[in-house]
Amino acid sequence: MIWDDVRVFLAVARTGQLQAASKQLGMDRTTVGRRLAALESTLGLRLFHRTRDGLTLTPAGERTVASAERMESASSAITRELAPSRGVSGVVKLAMTDALAPFVVEAGLLSLLDEHPTLSIEILAGNRRLDLVRGEADLALRVDPLRGADLKARSIARGRIGLFASPGYLSAHGTPKTVRQLAGHRVLAPSGELVHLPEARWLAARPELVVAASSNSLPALVSAARVGRGLVPLVSFWGEREPGLTHVIDLPAVPARTLWLVTSVAASERPACRVVLDRLARLFRDRS
Repeated sequence: MIWDDVRVFLAVARTGQLQAASKQLGMDRTTVGRRLAALESTLGLRLFHRTRDGLTLTPAGERTVASAERMESASSAITRELAPSRGVSGVVKLAMTDALAPFVVEAGLLSLLDEHPTLSIEILAGNRRLDLVRGEADLALRVDPLRGADLKARSIARGRIGLFASPGYLSAHGTPKTVRQLAGHRVLAPSGELVHLPEARWLAARPELVVAASSNSLPALVSAARVGRGLVPLVSFWGEREPGLTHVIDLPAVPARTLWLVTSVAASERPACRVVLDRLARLFRDRS
């Protein structure tokens, strides 16, 4: 299998269009189509459905993405090892929610600064989506990929959505084992710009639950859960590592959450951005 063909596959998977992928890769549309056809022939699999609106992944294509992204990571690692460390310098602006910012810091992201003393990482935390193409940030952690010709997206974690609570709350109110047993329990609900989250909609649709508090800040809800104020909905890769909280029950009706690492094509070419991107991917992989 030729890495260049896999690289073309990833670009098409991320953009959904041959033309957009060709722009991202800096090659003509015909070459992109030919490389994609060569990969499908090598694998003996159809990786995309061709539709009037573009290309969508087949089930085989969806399975191929994970392996292709591992090849991409290996290629980046080789480049990083061979490139002189003095090339990794400057400021990398990293956008994420208030909830994720403490997580990545505590997980060890800033240890990169020991390896690259001239590197600086600016963490831009908040719920407002920053425009990567216009340079408001270089990288962003997002729960949706926002694929486009000028953006590259890479899935780095996937987790179930569940309810978490403190041992004190569960001792006082009991531990529900099923969704039906949640009736009468106090919950801590996402609000404001977070009401669009599937778990927020699920909680709002259940009148048998008591909303003890709500907030547009997930860290605030987590703090409330720690002091025993109710059940808080969290993605598993966060909740299971949150001190003072216990996993209570998964919400099977709420789809699993994929975390995406998104960057602009221009920023992805910077060595400093690449080392931050690779470290973030490793942090979440080691904790998944």
